[in-house]
Amino acid sequence: MEKKRVSIRDLAAILGVTPSTISRALNGQGNISEKRREQITKLAKEHGYRPNHIAKSMVANKTFNIGLLLPEFTHNYFNKILAGIESVTYQKGYQLLICTSDELQEKEEKSCLTFLDARVDGILATAGNSSDDLRHFENVLKDGTPLVLLDRICEDLNTSYVVTDDFEGSFEAVQYLIDSGCSNILHIKGPDYISTSFNRKLGYTEALKKNGMEYREEFVLKGDQKAFEKDLNAVLDKHPIDGVFAFSDYYAYDVIQILNHRAVKIPDEISIIGYADEPLAQYISPQLSTVKQPAYEIGKHAAEILFKIIEEKTDEIITKQLKTTLVLRGTTKGT
Repeated sequence: MEKKRVSIRDLAAILGVTPSTISRALNGQGNISEKRREQITKLAKEHGYRPNHIAKSMVANKTFNIGLLLPEFTHNYFNKILAGIESVTYQKGYQLLICTSDELQEKEEKSCLTFLDARVDGILATAGNSSDDLRHFENVLKDGTPLVLLDRICEDLNTSYVVTDDFEGSFEAVQYLIDSGCSNILHIKGPDYISTSFNRKLGYTEALKKNGMEYREEFVLKGDQKAFEKDLNAVLDKHPIDGVFAFSDYYAYDVIQILNHRAVKIPDEISIIGYADEPLAQYISPQLSTVKQPAYEIGKHAAEILFKIIEEKTDEIITKQLKTTLVLRGTTKGT
């Protein structure tokens, strides 16, 4: 026979107090002595009491669920963001409903509908599809559900966000390449449809401009296209490239593989800097110089902002930009 689940009323009957006293004690509320609170907490543990979240949700008019939409989980960067978010949601007593978009419009739209149907108390999202159609996020805001974007900005959405200073991080990386003697620097850019690609390319461009170096369109290659290897080899055949700044560590790794095939000495002949500081940056040889993003802190700050909006019921738009750090390793000179 299935064991009956212990309720607040059962605990109240055992101690001869009202159910509301039990509830206030377990939720840290009300004017209850510490001795009585400890007594109730101990009794609840002894009897295996678990709160009825459905009843709790009805009373509080909350589901105690947060929707989280990420592009994918294959990169350590997004795993760290998740860890930062969970450090806050766990402490607050909330559960995460997690969806991934795989950078697809249809999956983003479906995920947002799933969150709204589940009546989540708020949504954290990284916009990742190639379309300019943001109606699914606009519908979230129209529904009155708090939304905080992280990692990437959608300028057409009037909502809170947490990002890193990709412009400054990229500028610093390219400036280091220039200071270490590089004069023909390639940029391997990211997908055109995300803000991080634009900002990192802008940092590259501005560093060249500040140092009186010409911006050359043929020195900017797309890292996410099938013809990348062919295009990179074509540039290397025609120009004395001595530096590479890549949108990501994975793009930088692809460059290293191609250079190794060409027997190019790194960093003596060509220096390379990636972006994000993924684990592979330290596992390859030589170890990859990169721009470190504070992924855990991005997730943590985004969750804190979301709870501020939820708990204070504020319409305030809160934005936070975190600094990056240049990490120098074996693929650059002077390290």
